[in-house]
Amino acid sequence: MALYDEMRVELQELVDLVQQDERYASAVAHGAIHADQETAETQRRRATRIVELKRRYGLS
Repeated sequence: MALYDEMRVELQELVDLVQQDERYASAVAHGAIHADQETAETQRRRATRIVELKRRYGLS
């Protein structure tokens, strides 16, 4: 895969993860879902990946 294509895929992943993070936080805040062990672990993995991608591309 060309470098440009790899960057595009990873940046799209970052956008998708941030959107999922926002939806999760909103759903928990509004009581639509209850944070349990499974959802918390999924959220932790999502947050970890967001941090990895942000660091890779020098985003704060």
